[in-house]
Amino acid sequence: MRIHEKLTYTNERGESVEFSPASLYHVNFKDVKGLSDVRNAIYSTNSMGQDGDTYLGYRIEARDIDIVGHIKERDKQAAQTLRRNMNRILNPQYEATLTYEFGDLKRVIGCKINDAPIFTRKPIFEQFAVNLSCLNPFWREEAETREDIATWIGGFEFPVPDGLELAEGWEIGYRQPSLIVNVFNSGDVKSGIRIEFRALGVVKNPVLLNVDTQEFIKLNISLVAGDVLTVSTGYGEKAVKLKRGGVTTDAFRYLDVDSSYLQIAVGDNLFRYSADTNAENLEVSIYHNNLYLGV
Repeated sequence: MRIHEKLTYTNERGESVEFSPASLYHVNFKDVKGLSDVRNAIYSTNSMGQDGDTYLGYRIEARDIDIVGHIKERDKQAAQTLRRNMNRILNPQYEATLTYEFGDLKRVIGCKINDAPIFTRKPIFEQFAVNLSCLNPFWREEAETREDIATWIGGFEFPVPDGLELAEGWEIGYRQPSLIVNVFNSGDVKSGIRIEFRALGVVKNPVLLNVDTQEFIKLNISLVAGDVLTVSTGYGEKAVKLKRGGVTTDAFRYLDVDSSYLQIAVGDNLFRYSADTNAENLEVSIYHNNLYLGV
C-alpha cells in the first residue's frame, strides 16, 4: 500500500481539515512550502578599521508554511459547502496546530492563519491557498517525553495464583534508588523542560541540578504531603505553580535568586535532585519536547 504524506490543521475548538492527496482538500506536496526550511538571522557588529564583522549571535526566525491545493469536488453546491467548512475552521481568530504525518513519522507545530483561505475558480476544481505563520518555528513530537528521577515502582501483579497470600518480605512496590537521571534530547536544538516535584511528606527547599553545567533550580519553600510544585523553563513558558489541597497558585516568589532556567542540550543531560531536608520524601519527574528544524 502506498503511503501518502498528510497535513492536518486543528483549531482550538478541535475542528480539523485534512490536506493530502487522498482528501477532498487535495494537496500535492510539491505545492507545500516551508515544512523543512528555516531562516536564520545572524547578528554582528563592526567598527572603523575592522576587517569583517564580529559575531554576536543568531536566532531562528518564525516559520511560514504555504499550502496550495484543490477542492476535489465537481458539483458546485457540494464544493461550496466544502469551501464554507474550510473558511469556518481556518478562522484567523483561533489558535491552531498543524500535524504532519508520513508513515510512522508524526510531527506537530503551533500555527496561526495569516489571512482567510484564498479561493480561485479553475476550469475543473476550485483552487485554494492557505498561508500559516508558526511563531515558534520548531516541530515537536505529539507527546512530551517524561523521565522520572525518584518515584515508586509497582511490584504487585495480577492474577495471583491460589489466592492472595502475603509472604514475609513481599513488596507491593519499591522506591527507585537513583538520585540521577539522564534526559536524552533527540531533537535538533536545545529545549526547555517542565519539572514536577511531588511531596510524599514534609520536604524543605527542593533542588534540581544539571550535573554537567552545575546550573540548578531551587525553590525556597517547605512542601507538605500531597503538594505538587511545577517549574517550566521553556522560552515564553516560564512559570512556577504550586498545587496544594486541589488549588493551584503562582509560586514564582519561592524561586531562589541564583536559580537558572534549565535547558537541555542535544544529546545526554544528567540531572540530580536534592533538598535541604527529607529528600527521600520527593518524587521528581522531568518533561520535555524534542524540537526539530524540519520534517
